[in-house]
Amino acid sequence: MEAHTKLRKVAIADDSPAFLAAAANYIATIPGFTLAGIASTPPQTLALVESATPDVLLLDLGMAPKRGLELVQKVKALRAAPAVVALVLFNTPEALAAAKRAGADELVGKASFISGLAQALGRLFPAAS
Repeated sequence: MEAHTKLRKVAIADDSPAFLAAAANYIATIPGFTLAGIASTPPQTLALVESATPDVLLLDLGMAPKRGLELVQKVKALRAAPAVVALVLFNTPEALAAAKRAGADELVGKASFISGLAQALGRLFPAAS
């Protein structure tokens, strides 16, 4: 890789160990991106964002039932807030609207995670895609 290419750091927050492992493995295959860390609880998520300063956080809105959108707001309120890609089981217009109101930058349905994430990262970081 050329020296002037900046690796974008991606953090993942999800309470499913299987999804965390699969998503982390996938991030490792995307040119220009590197894994900043993983978290499985809201407190771990906030600590990870503050310590690793990722460029983007993949955040499962189902991780904190009824508080997923609140967690988006807390992350976006941090001094060095990353872009937030909200992950949902069911990608609906209502979920997108709620995520956007909370401050999420993108929404990706887990059923189309690979293609959806590729598109979301392309929109967030056009030069990296």
